[in-house]
Amino acid sequence: MKILRSFEEFLYEIMSWLVFYPRTLFRILRHPVAMADYTLREMGKEQDRQFAEAISPPLTLILSLLLAHVAELIFAPPMAYPHNRIGQAIFGSEQGLLLFRCVCFSAYALVAAAWTMYRTRQRVDRDTLRGPFYIQSYLAAPFAILFSLSSLVAREGGHTLHIAGLVLCIASVVWYIGARMMVYRHLSGAGLLRSSAIVITNFVLTTVLILGATTLLLKFGQ
Repeated sequence: MKILRSFEEFLYEIMSWLVFYPRTLFRILRHPVAMADYTLREMGKEQDRQFAEAISPPLTLILSLLLAHVAELIFAPPMAYPHNRIGQAIFGSEQGLLLFRCVCFSAYALVAAAWTMYRTRQRVDRDTLRGPFYIQSYLAAPFAILFSLSSLVAREGGHTLHIAGLVLCIASVVWYIGARMMVYRHLSGAGLLRSSAIVITNFVLTTVLILGATTLLLKFGQ
């Protein structure tokens, strides 16, 4: 009976994602600042009562990457990669590739959260970092799925699809930076120019860090 009840809860949780995931993603896209406030309110509740009206931020990010990964499995040709030990470990299996993407997009959320706390002079520890990280995980979810889909479209071949993939990629980056700017202004009270400079600099440095680390791993991962 315990096994059956556990399976019942698991099945309900999985099926509820069909309702709450699109709803959560739409709310993030439309009202990123409101979702930041919602996250902070939910963090003040008991753990088993948090995010009753939505999917939790890390799970939203993971599901976004999972959906983009499934679309790639269905529609895109296999990705070319260096055939060394690191390349095989990351890109040679679907689990490794999905984990790698989760780490990359989670890095955006983590660096943004830590940087926001530093700029607003908050103490950083395992407890205080959770709220800002959850906020940034919500913001990273639409960026992750749109950016991944833009790569999928661009890899399909054909001039039109390349242009469409580029447009979708630019749109995902513009939305992500804009959403982070709005949330940073709301949380810190900084002006528009200062918020823009901080968010864009942070985004560029995080991107360079991820690309640099990936290049080093693939180049020297014999």
